[in-house]
Amino acid sequence: MSESTGTLHLPFAGPPRAEGRVAVSDAFELLRSLAPESVDLAVTDPPYESLQLHRARGTTTRLTTNWFATVPNERLPEMFREIYRVLRPDRHFYLFADEVTADVIKQQQGIGPIRLPNGARRCSSGFTYWKEIIWAKTTLDGSKVRGGTGYHYRAASERILFFEKGKRALNDLGTPDVLLAPRAGVPGPAVKPGAVVRTLILMSSQPGELVIDPFAGSGVVGVEARTNGRKFLLGDIDLAYLDPSLSDLAPEGAVVARAAASAAEPQQPPPLEDLLEGRASEDELEAARALGWLQPDGPTESLEKLLQVRPKEREAAMRRALRNGIAGGPVMLRAWRAWALSGRRR
Repeated sequence: MSESTGTLHLPFAGPPRAEGRVAVSDAFELLRSLAPESVDLAVTDPPYESLQLHRARGTTTRLTTNWFATVPNERLPEMFREIYRVLRPDRHFYLFADEVTADVIKQQQGIGPIRLPNGARRCSSGFTYWKEIIWAKTTLDGSKVRGGTGYHYRAASERILFFEKGKRALNDLGTPDVLLAPRAGVPGPAVKPGAVVRTLILMSSQPGELVIDPFAGSGVVGVEARTNGRKFLLGDIDLAYLDPSLSDLAPEGAVVARAAASAAEPQQPPPLEDLLEGRASEDELEAARALGWLQPDGPTESLEKLLQVRPKEREAAMRRALRNGIAGGPVMLRAWRAWALSGRRR
């Protein structure tokens, strides 16, 4: 991003706004497009390779819907180099991570037992690593910590790795390193609660400064940055789960399915065979035609491909298909899109 013009030379970049930008972009391409020392704070949560490990163990169901491609561990050092390059001096970087990935990152960054006099540790990328901040996941009323997945003691927290470029004091030195907040409770994979992200932004930036999240997902970093007077830049290869309040910043023609479906009651499509053989309701057939699954003389190639998917994998394939395409359409189609985002089953 050019500081003088505010332009971002990327395909599918949204229109410029004074407060923020949203781009459809690969995270690494987005970072490479930014000028050196042009960013004030980075807060992000990549889709880690460890998700595949958790799925194989049966300790997560997050990947059963094939929401996204994961970032291989071997590319994490590249991410660190790029974020270090684009951050201004004396700035912070927060990285959400699970226990497995946190260990990988510490090994890659050469974070060992030797500490500086202030207790921090050096990283090979140039950052100083301070500590892990813990997000403890509570019940909705905040009265107790809520257990999640896992075998030996249910996982009820996530780690936020805290890195520093140069030296910058936190805005409130009395804030504890355990942040209590319930899960976000909105559609999308791995959505972080606004309360936690808000704390990180308020602790490590000033009004008017630029906050980035190259793996934006729901866009919660942008929502909290905008609410608290910060500028922001978000990037993701899929804007299906972008918060509806940010849809005006999305590139023209980009699919912001969550915004399009926010007013619709989720409804699962009928069995594909019912659409193929005309046994579905007229509203369902109309939705299938609008989606490009049916044409006057029979099924389209899109529907035929879905019918070839194995039954146990078909739901995930249908959800992916419904998250793509042009937003809007008949009421039934919007209800199907809402179902694709909600995670509900029959």
